[in-house]
Amino acid sequence: MDQDSIKINLIALVIFSKRSAPINMFGWFMTSMVYYMLWFSAKYLAGNIYVNAALLGIAELPGRVAAYLLMDRIGRKKTFMISVILACICMFISIWDNSTNRKVMYCFGKALAGSLWAVIYLYSSEMYPTKIRNLGSGIGSAAARVAALLAPFIGSLIEVNASLPYILVGILAFICCGVFWFLPETAGKDLPQTIEEFEDLFHDKPRKYEDMAL
Repeated sequence: MDQDSIKINLIALVIFSKRSAPINMFGWFMTSMVYYMLWFSAKYLAGNIYVNAALLGIAELPGRVAAYLLMDRIGRKKTFMISVILACICMFISIWDNSTNRKVMYCFGKALAGSLWAVIYLYSSEMYPTKIRNLGSGIGSAAARVAALLAPFIGSLIEVNASLPYILVGILAFICCGVFWFLPETAGKDLPQTIEEFEDLFHDKPRKYEDMAL
C-alpha cells in the first residue's frame, strides 16, 4: 500500500470516528447483546431446556425473513430501529415474572435478534466507503464480540434480581434506537467509493452511476 492510500485511510478513519463509527459499533454491540443474552439466560426459563433451545432457534427464522422483506421497502435504518425498539419492549415486558409470558417474549426477542443480524451486516457494509469498508465492518464485528463476552454475565444477573438483566438490556436497546437516527439511509443508493460520497449520504445526495459517467 502506498503512502497516499495510507493517508486517505487515516483521514477516513478520523471522519468516521467523529460520525458513524461509534454508532455503528454500538449497533453491532446491541445486536450481539440481545442475541447472546437471550441464549445464555434461556436456562432460567421454565420447561425442558432442550425444547426451549429448539424454540429459540426456530424463532430466528421469521425475524430474518421479515428483515429481508422490509429492508428494501422501508430501508435498512428504519428496519433496524423498529427491530431494536421492539426488542426493547420485549425486554421490559419480560420483567413481569410469568413463565409463559417470559418464554413468549424470549421467542419474540430471538426473532428480532435475527432481524438485527440480517440488517447490521448489510447496512454496515453499504455505509462505509470502499477503501475502509472491510475495516469498518471489522471494528463493528469486534464490538459484537465484546457484547458476546459480556452477555453471559448480564444474563446471570437474573440470580441477583429477576428483572435486572432485562432492564439493563432494555435501556441500552432504547438508547441504540435513538442514536441510530443520526445515521444515513443506504437503501436504493450506490455504495460510496470516496469520503465525499460518504458525506453525501448524510445530506441525502447520493451519486448515481449515470451521474458519475457524465
